[in-house]
Amino acid sequence: MKRKPALAGALLLAAFSGARAEPDARAWILGGLEDKNADSIYLGYGTPESDDSVVSFTCAPESGVAKIWISETSDKLKAGEKATALLTVGGIKAKAAGKLMPNEEAGVPSFEGRLPAKDPIFAAMAAGGTLDLAVGAAKHSAPLAGGSDKIQKFAAACAKR
Repeated sequence: MKRKPALAGALLLAAFSGARAEPDARAWILGGLEDKNADSIYLGYGTPESDDSVVSFTCAPESGVAKIWISETSDKLKAGEKATALLTVGGIKAKAAGKLMPNEEAGVPSFEGRLPAKDPIFAAMAAGGTLDLAVGAAKHSAPLAGGSDKIQKFAAACAKR
């Protein structure tokens, strides 16, 4: 009989642990560097092997330009319109001009823009802290812990030589 309360407690703990595990499952992901002939390098913050993505950056190797994609903005914004994303890490800020793209899954537009691959925001991201993103009234944050090496490799692979 004493095992039932212990089992119930363990199940309750597992249930609450599972509920918290989803946000903790997000990480910085780097792809494309392992293939020497890759035509695209990818850096993103989201849940690996899922559709969950907060922000992603892509570039053609040595192109000097990084594209930024912010998955969800606001229902106050309209797909097809021009927009600017503000990226902030500590006191370092970058603005990415772009446009709002339809995102039927989210029900709100996504943002697509461009940044120079040598923008100081990448060095600030590699130094750690939190990446704050804003497109209009839509705001998101991505902790940079554990991403430093991936961010540095991405920026280096994208930079013009």
